[in-house]
Amino acid sequence: MVVAAASAQVVGAAAGSESAVGSGAEEITLRLLYQLIAILLATRVVTAVVRRLGQTDVSGEILAGLLLGPSLLGALFPSFMHELFPLSTGAIFAGLAQIGLIFLMFQIGLEFEFQRHLGGHHRSIVLISLVGLAVPFGMGYLSAPWFHARLSEPVPLFGFQLFFAVAMSITAIPVLGRIFMELGLAHTRTAALTIGAAAIDDVSGWIILGTISLLVKGAFSWGWVVPRIAGLVVYLALVFFVLRAPLRRAVADHLARYGGMRLTVVPYVVILLFVSAAITSNLGVFAIIGGFVIGVALHDDRRFVEEWKRRVSPIVWVFFLPIFFAYTGLRTDIGAIPGWSGLLTLVLVLAVAFVSKFGGAYAIARLVGEPHRSALTIGVCMNTRGLMELIVLNIGKDLGLLPTDAFSMLVIMALVSTFIGACTSSS
Repeated sequence: MVVAAASAQVVGAAAGSESAVGSGAEEITLRLLYQLIAILLATRVVTAVVRRLGQTDVSGEILAGLLLGPSLLGALFPSFMHELFPLSTGAIFAGLAQIGLIFLMFQIGLEFEFQRHLGGHHRSIVLISLVGLAVPFGMGYLSAPWFHARLSEPVPLFGFQLFFAVAMSITAIPVLGRIFMELGLAHTRTAALTIGAAAIDDVSGWIILGTISLLVKGAFSWGWVVPRIAGLVVYLALVFFVLRAPLRRAVADHLARYGGMRLTVVPYVVILLFVSAAITSNLGVFAIIGGFVIGVALHDDRRFVEEWKRRVSPIVWVFFLPIFFAYTGLRTDIGAIPGWSGLLTLVLVLAVAFVSKFGGAYAIARLVGEPHRSALTIGVCMNTRGLMELIVLNIGKDLGLLPTDAFSMLVIMALVSTFIGACTSSS
């Protein structure tokens, strides 16, 4: 895993004779500072520009990360890009991005509010979610062999099929939430239906993705996979049926005693978060799943959620998230898409992704009684991939299932779907 690799390199450096405040450490620090300045500055500039074009902040954040990589900066000034993002700081940079994702997945778990999302529209939400997941998954799985035959590097077909199907199915609930909030639509019926369906889709997607990662890591060996699935089930049961109640009581007692969340309690939450991430990583699924699990376990205490959002979340959104977008951008190279044949493949990727997700969600929304305009909005918003898709794509690349050209095409798909979602919601 990337975090493990980063840790190993840091430990290896520490084991040498170089002091933590020596010239080598100072050089690494200086390079990281240059990187962070460039990332944060690019994020603010691009976000300001896309706002004028009617887009939301999250669209600008994704685009800023893409522009810092070989697709633009590397294409125009390759020497400068490699000097700014040298391999010597790559593992540390990747480690920061992964730590940020653990925090982000924790916050996504906190945000779910299942009762509010599902309240009053259970049948419609469940049907929209199931069809909005099953149709793109099926179309992605069936079309994957055609795309697999055109990959620039050989990868296992079955693993690619499963992963491509998940990539087609995902919906970005945090992006949708931010889009609806920024546009003042968070309390509309359409928003409730869309976010509720997306919540179910994302939970299902992470379960499927975790299973696929186990299968791929175990080289599809059931002797390797089954014990880890059993261990994951035991861990989830431990969290939700044994630890959840005392955790919620401890949090509630702290909030009642002090009238809010004191900063002294934050390190304990972070320790719990990292322990959970380490457990799921050791079980063969990704560390970010551990962050999500703890977030879901604590999401019922809305006072704690609001306190966390007020006191801790801003540093995740303004610091760690741009690092992740930049990390994704450095792995994305539009120039790796080969000529007209690559462009045709990209168009077909967009077609499969948009027709399956939009078409499935729109059709079922109409069948459950939604008017045309509402069903259209639901279909387009369910097609919004954004941040969640980027997380999934990075996992696929880490698993060795996505060569650079396929990775780049799917990143473009995530970006285009996010732009379309924001434009449609605002219209």
